[in-house]
This record gives sequence, C-alpha cells and structure tokens, in this order.
Amino acid sequence: MDKSARPKSHHSGSNEVHKLGKNWSKQAKDRAYLLQKHLIKWFDDEQSGMQEAIQQSISGTDFSSEDIYFQLSAIKSRLETGDLVHWVDQCTIDGSSKDESIEMQDIQSNDNENKEAYRTTQLRERSNILCIHAGNLPLVGLQDVIAVLLAGHCYTGKISRKDPYFLPSILSWLIQFGWRDQIQHWTQNTADIPVNNYDEVLFAGSESSLSSVRKTLIEARILDEETPWLNRTASFSIAYCPSKKAVIEQSTEFMDALMRHGGKGCRSVGVVVSPLGLNELRIPLENAMKNVLEQNSSLRQANTLEQPDNLEQHNSSNIKKAKIPLKGVNRSDLTSLTYRKAYNIAVDRVFVGVGDWLIEEHPIEYVPEPSNNRVVYWVHANKEDLVNLVERFGSALQSIYYLGTNASDIKKPYIPSFDIESIDSAQRPPLYWKPDGTDILRYLCPFII
Repeated sequence: MDKSARPKSHHSGSNEVHKLGKNWSKQAKDRAYLLQKHLIKWFDDEQSGMQEAIQQSISGTDFSSEDIYFQLSAIKSRLETGDLVHWVDQCTIDGSSKDESIEMQDIQSNDNENKEAYRTTQLRERSNILCIHAGNLPLVGLQDVIAVLLAGHCYTGKISRKDPYFLPSILSWLIQFGWRDQIQHWTQNTADIPVNNYDEVLFAGSESSLSSVRKTLIEARILDEETPWLNRTASFSIAYCPSKKAVIEQSTEFMDALMRHGGKGCRSVGVVVSPLGLNELRIPLENAMKNVLEQNSSLRQANTLEQPDNLEQHNSSNIKKAKIPLKGVNRSDLTSLTYRKAYNIAVDRVFVGVGDWLIEEHPIEYVPEPSNNRVVYWVHANKEDLVNLVERFGSALQSIYYLGTNASDIKKPYIPSFDIESIDSAQRPPLYWKPDGTDILRYLCPFII
C-alpha cells in the first residue's frame, strides 16, 4: 500500500472527511504563505542568526563552507519559487481529483485499513509529531519541520549532533514570528525529549540506527510501542546515462550528483546505468572529474583557514552556487581506495580513478549496493534492465535520474513506482521532494487525500 495514500473510509464518514479537507486546505495555504515569508526573511535579515549558524557549522562540523553555501542557496531559491504554497496546492488538487476513485477501491487488507483509519482519526486535529532528524547534510531536516508546520501539527525535534546549528537557528527565529504554539521543543539529547503522547514519529537516518533509537525511546517511556513511525532510510540514487553527448553537455550537473556533499545523502548517485561501457566514456568522465579537483585544489587548505571577506559579509547575496569541496577525507579512506585501485587492476576490472574518487564497472548480475561514498558503480546495461536493479536495491534506493532531455524513454512501463527526475535536480530538489517515495505533507494529513 502506498504510504501517502489516504485510508479507505466508509461512506458514512466521507462528508466529514471532505469538510475537514476543505478547512485544512485554506488554513494550510495561509500557513504556507506565512512560513515562506518568515523563512526567506531568515536568509535576508542580518539579525536572524543565519551568519552565526554558518560560521559555527564551518568551524564545528564536518561540512565544508562550499557545501553549506550551496545548500543554503538551493533552499532559498526554492522558497522564492513558491515551493511551500505549491506543495499545499498539489496536495489539495491531487486529493480532490482522486477522492471519488479512491472511495471505490476494494479493501485490500483489514489490518492496513484499521491502521490507516486510526491514523486518519488521530491526525485530524493538531497532533504531536516527534521528528528524529538526520545530519549527514546541512539542513537535511528542514523538510520535516516545514511539513509538520504546514500540516498544523505540533513539532518536537531531536537535532542531529552532526548538524546542530542551523535548525535551532531557524526554529528560534520562527518562534519570534508567532510559531510558538506549534514549535514545542527541540534538543540534541535523546534523554531530554519530553514525554508528550506523540501521535507520530518521523525518522530519517541510517537503517542500522533505527532499531536502537526506537528501543531507547520506548525504554525511556518517551514513546509507547503502538506509536506509528514513518522511517526514511534510503541511502543512494541511480542515474541513467544514454549517451556520450549527455555526459559532455551535463558534466557539471552529473558531477554534482556524484560528488556534491562528498557523495553523502540519499539523493547522491551511487550507481550509473548506461548502454555504453565505462571505457567508451573514460575521457569525458576523467575530464569532468579533473575539472572538479582542479577548480577546488586551493580549497584543501582554505577549508581550515579564515573565510574570504566576501563570505563574511552579512548579506544573503553571498549564498551562491558553490564549488564542490574536497573536505572530509581521512587517511584510512585514502588507503582503502589505494588498495581498491590495485585490486581492480589485478582482477582486470574497468575503472576510472581521479584523486580519491573511483567509478568502477560491474556486471548487472553482480553489482553490489554502494557502501563507499566515493566509489560509484557503473553498470553497462539497457534502460529495460533498470527495473531489475530497482527491485534488487529495494528500500535502499531513493531516486532515478536521467541525463539528457527525454526522460520519458525510461518512464512507465519500465519503472512504474518511481518518478524519473532530471539530473539537474539531484542536489537541488524542490522542497516537496519525496524521501523514500513518501510525500510527508500528505502522510501527516491523510484526511486531505
């Protein structure tokens, strides 16, 4: 069952649900305009605390200044485009157009129906939502905060120690503009999460930490075992590369998808599928990767030095497109990559190696799930074979990207359950993108669909 689908209610309650959905739509639209305005002001106002959060993150986290400015630029541009209002509109329009057909669907499972009916009842009015945020990228948890506030629910957040400055800065700022009723509490310490009869938990992070986090919260009686969880644990994405021309024309966007944020994050490309073998694209790929390293060679030392004057000025014009940084590589990583290169030569595996990055060619039958952020797997296969990889990787896979101008070539019927995205949006997605295929706003408001 699609996680974002509304529960199949009985006709006796349909009028109530419809009325609730209409009321929500108007209120959510008002919240979207306000939240959009207040978040943009956080970027623009010299007194918002953003500059302090930037400097704290540069000196106190593993994020490079380049990735920080890139992420801030991407988020601000999407806010200015009107993503929050569009998100609400999208839910409302899709919900009303699907309402009649959804009511006529057969009930597939009594267990699923009962569970979803419970969620619909519980999440109709202002509910208490606990967000456990990931911290692998700057401000990666902002989408969940936005969704909870747009839905009209109350937010409590467990802030990641890997990204401890940006979300608290934004939350403190929003409280000054009237969001105190919805923003309840945030903390970096699990033990400090208040007991609050949470109606839902939004978890984003690694699958390996999920069970231990859940166990800790239940044992501390912060949650009970019946509290619903939405878990987002996807770890990488796939790109389809149809031609040499596409690599050359979109080399900047392609390298961004592979190398931005050090290859971390579920939207980063870990596997490339192409009808061309890696040797056929060796030169344009090497050139693109070398360009990234050459453009950023001075940043190896600049990352630990004082920021240039133009980055210290307190205005939002400094939030611009940043180069891809090289920060965050340790000696053990480099050693393992050195051995890996030697092993590839020994087994006669085709690979492209530039700096501390590798692209390795693997047969589709044996390509493993990516485990090293700086090693990308190249699969020499046709677009029809994509479905095999999608099924094999399952919940670990986030998105499918397409290089070129005609994404329809690999859409349905090949990959019916995924939206095919342009490689351009890999690291600059809309604020309503779907982690693990789930629209968070719809999930939090099952009564609107």
